Amino acid sequence: MSAKKLLDDYVTDIQLQLSEGNFDLALKEIQNALISYPTNSKLYINGGNIYKILGDIDNAELYFTKALSIHKSKEVLNNLSVIHIERRNYDQAISLAREAIEIDPAYVDAMYNLALSQDSLGNYDEAEKYSSKACSLNDYKDSRYLVLLIRILQNTCNWKDIDEISKILDQHVGDGVEHPFLSISRTDSEEVNFKVACSWEKRDIQRDNDAKKFNKKIKLGYLCGEFRNHPTYHLIKNLFKHHDQSNFEVYIFSYNHNDAEKEYIEDNVYKFVNINDLDNEKASELIKGYDLDILIDLAILITNNRQDIINNDSAKKIISYLGYPGSSGSKIYDYILTDQIVTPISQQKYYTEKFLYMPRTYQVNDGERIYLNKKLTNKKDHGLPEKSIILSCFNQSFKIDNLMLNCWIDILNETQDTYLWLLEDNEISKNNIYSYAEKSGIDSNRIIFAPRVNRSDHLDRLKLSDITLDTRIYNGHTTTTDSVQCAIPVVTLMGNHFASRVSSSILQAVGLDELITENISDYKSLVIKLTKDSTYLDEIKNKLREENQYLKDFYDLKKFTKELENNLNKIAN
Repeated sequence: MSAKKLLDDYVTDIQLQLSEGNFDLALKEIQNALISYPTNSKLYINGGNIYKILGDIDNAELYFTKALSIHKSKEVLNNLSVIHIERRNYDQAISLAREAIEIDPAYVDAMYNLALSQDSLGNYDEAEKYSSKACSLNDYKDSRYLVLLIRILQNTCNWKDIDEISKILDQHVGDGVEHPFLSISRTDSEEVNFKVACSWEKRDIQRDNDAKKFNKKIKLGYLCGEFRNHPTYHLIKNLFKHHDQSNFEVYIFSYNHNDAEKEYIEDNVYKFVNINDLDNEKASELIKGYDLDILIDLAILITNNRQDIINNDSAKKIISYLGYPGSSGSKIYDYILTDQIVTPISQQKYYTEKFLYMPRTYQVNDGERIYLNKKLTNKKDHGLPEKSIILSCFNQSFKIDNLMLNCWIDILNETQDTYLWLLEDNEISKNNIYSYAEKSGIDSNRIIFAPRVNRSDHLDRLKLSDITLDTRIYNGHTTTTDSVQCAIPVVTLMGNHFASRVSSSILQAVGLDELITENISDYKSLVIKLTKDSTYLDEIKNKLREENQYLKDFYDLKKFTKELENNLNKIAN
């Protein structure tokens, strides 16, 4: 009879297998060890960790729960908290993280998970409290904690320490922790954005650049998870009906869609394929089976993307478009559909994707002249004074920064009967903006917040605005198009990266270069001029209602689709 293997020997063998990346063999060693040492909680924790790495959340939870039943430790409580975050069971995650902190009041990982869960629920006070504490206890060394804290401060318009924290995060650029979306929202440096994007891309993919023969009728696929009440859907919904069906066979691969939006689109395409219930591997195999010539990914890096579906077999050419304004940092995309305003050719070195230029603006719109629709609301309905000049910004709170708000406050101080009309994103950002304004001598009554409403009601109330004020680092994109379609002038400040140049692209497309400024002083002066010179303001508004060639082209979806197809034909040939 052989002697019982010592626990230390099992641990040594497990560590050896893990060091060589043999997770399955390490799991086998753990399972063998548990036969002899069934009450060792650390074995269960290690097993749970390996299952978590392998993506088997169910078994990970099983092992962590068993470990907890043997011994209540801060580590296993925190690990279970992570599991529930991934399942989006945020209340349970919060409860487990709090228990871990009770055991160790300085346990920063649990504080991070607690903050992450509170942030996901929109409980920004608690999220900021614990993310800030985690950063402080960690001496601001862990970029995970910094990333979360900056995101919370952006969403709540709390700018007191954000610049200093952002500078600390700059020291971590390239470590693969900061999400590219955060990067493009906090700095307009394409170089920094590119480093962040490349470090975020975890897949080592090399595109097969060998020339491949396209089908006689080009098989064109779109991958999208936003066919619902989402900016991407509102922009692109009418494009599909204009594709030349004699030369293009259009496929939609869709997930997270609503039935109404699905029904609106599916009659205009060759095939609408629902991949909602397919895992990435099965969805990838399904797309491969269609022998696509071109696949356009409309989500890329935004929330709920399914970029992992895409590989070398997905299509002969793969294009990034619309959902994410910047480089993905991934070599899986051959091209990004763009224009010469948002991405001048000098910026090509900061993109893994080759530029595929549209002749005017890259951004599609639904082709609807919303200003022609009868106005169904009035200022009184929205708490707006009758005799007033309304300066609106319906961009999300994370897009507003201290420099721009100070500019807006200066404009209010230097003009009469002007009111700032903002989107009510969350209560904390609203109160912080009120506080900033009051400290600058502005009566809080001159800042009016508009609640979120359905899209048709929003577009109707938007017509009450006189001037749309654009945000700086991350422009309005769909919101700028909304204003143009409502014949509301948009004043923008052209920045240095894609996200800060979208409004300039749109304004140039409609022939209103005069509303594009290059510094904050000119931005402020132009807004003040428009508020004080009613003749000039009316002249600009009338330009947005004219039947000139700029606007004919802007609303001509058939022409836009033809220009897109010309680009697709170029890469096919």
